[in-house]
Amino acid sequence: MNPAITNLVLVFGLMQVANKFELDKEENTTYLRIAYASMQLVAFALFALIYFKVTSKNDRTPLVYEEAKNPMDPTNVEKHATTVRDYDVKKIVEIARSQAVSLGMIALMHFKFGYVRPLLLQSVLGLKSLYEAQLVQVHVLGKPAVAELARPWKVASPLAGLAPQADTTAKVADAKAAEKKSE
Repeated sequence: MNPAITNLVLVFGLMQVANKFELDKEENTTYLRIAYASMQLVAFALFALIYFKVTSKNDRTPLVYEEAKNPMDPTNVEKHATTVRDYDVKKIVEIARSQAVSLGMIALMHFKFGYVRPLLLQSVLGLKSLYEAQLVQVHVLGKPAVAELARPWKVASPLAGLAPQADTTAKVADAKAAEKKSE
């Protein structure tokens, strides 16, 4: 099933659970904090485990890939030459940084503004996103790095699952045609 649709279903389901069990009450706040803190501990422990697995494996297989400097401009690409180990370490740092920013935002929303529901949502959705992460799929679950899990990994856009996929070669051709017209 599409991850974006699954997330929507989970959000609506969790909101119904929060309403039914009145999770917004003050006596439940401690439990939600514990659940959220536990999820964050699991996430960062998993990142550490993956980091140690990657560095101990020390896979020096060369990896050459192109990456768009600007996601909005697919014609402006930069070529990278690295190893599988270095690529995975880079991705671990990126996902850990993203998790830390999310932690900061949820903490701000909770402690500054008093929102409780984001603790519940991120306790569940955080575990789901960890399970779906390519690093976890390859290094923890032991799935082979082929097909969708082949490096370099595509960056998943939050709205990508909701819109039909366009042909990127057509976009590049259109951009080049527009460039020639402007000259």
